[in-house]
Amino acid sequence: MRRAGEERAPRLSGRIMQLTRRSFAGLFAGMTAMEWGLMAETPFLKRLVYDVFGVPLRTGSLVPGSENDGAAFREARLVERLRAAGVLVEDQGDVAIPAFLPHHALPPVKNWPGPRIVWDCVSEQLGSVLKQSSHVPLLIGCDCSIVVGTVQALARAGSSQVHVIYIDGDYDDAAADARVCNSAASLATWLLTTPSPFWAGACLERSQVPYVGCTAAPQSSGVPLVSMPRAEIVRIGPGAAAARVLAGIPASADVLIHLDIDVLAKREMPAAYFPHEEGLSLANCAELLRPLVHDSRVRLIEVSEYASLRDAEGSAARALVDLLGRALA
Repeated sequence: MRRAGEERAPRLSGRIMQLTRRSFAGLFAGMTAMEWGLMAETPFLKRLVYDVFGVPLRTGSLVPGSENDGAAFREARLVERLRAAGVLVEDQGDVAIPAFLPHHALPPVKNWPGPRIVWDCVSEQLGSVLKQSSHVPLLIGCDCSIVVGTVQALARAGSSQVHVIYIDGDYDDAAADARVCNSAASLATWLLTTPSPFWAGACLERSQVPYVGCTAAPQSSGVPLVSMPRAEIVRIGPGAAAARVLAGIPASADVLIHLDIDVLAKREMPAAYFPHEEGLSLANCAELLRPLVHDSRVRLIEVSEYASLRDAEGSAARALVDLLGRALA
């Protein structure tokens, strides 16, 4: 008997049936965000909730003009597609970022300190979500420099051992040079792994940033990289490649998955910010992502470098939404 004031817990009626990931699609497709939250907190049905955040700025990119790319994912019905696949998801809107940030081409970092300001905004607004073990932020519409802010966010939320699975057609390891103006996106992993005055976080070891899917050559020398290039993925298969990457990460680590869509071949994803002629197919990328995103150590996922200005019909955004749906289901 339910006492006065007690809330009714969600329950399933009717005959017992075996539930798979896909069977959740039809069973729960019409539930509201509040009902999804109740289900997620029910002990015997505790599952991950993906919190979608748009990042409406490319201050870390080389060329401006794609400041609202997250909107394209929403227009492609990202949330609806994920819910139809049985994924618990909540749209948290866009990260609040100042309207006026520096824009310049002065060495060594383009638009500095704009990227640093964005990293701090992201860290602040993801903090409360990251402190909930059943919630995983899913960032859309960002450039590759965002990884510095998300690693910083994880550290501030209590993660002491962050590993970044860096899925990208490039290594993004250009070093800051006072003679050259580089985008923060092209410096992303150099910033993560090299002591510098550009951010206050503790640097990761290069072994904590396994690169996956690269077709270009690294730009920095020194400590050897942990790399699973595109050619090796094709040779051994995406599933085996994912298993090998995960096996190299300690059981106690917190994992951030960074997906730059230029890991896909240009013919498959022409709307990438810097498309590559060679790359993975959408099918291979989905097969690679599936075991990675479902690993219990994953704390955050970010999708970067989609250029809506190259996708007037929205077909690339729909393909990316379908990719995420297949991977997360």
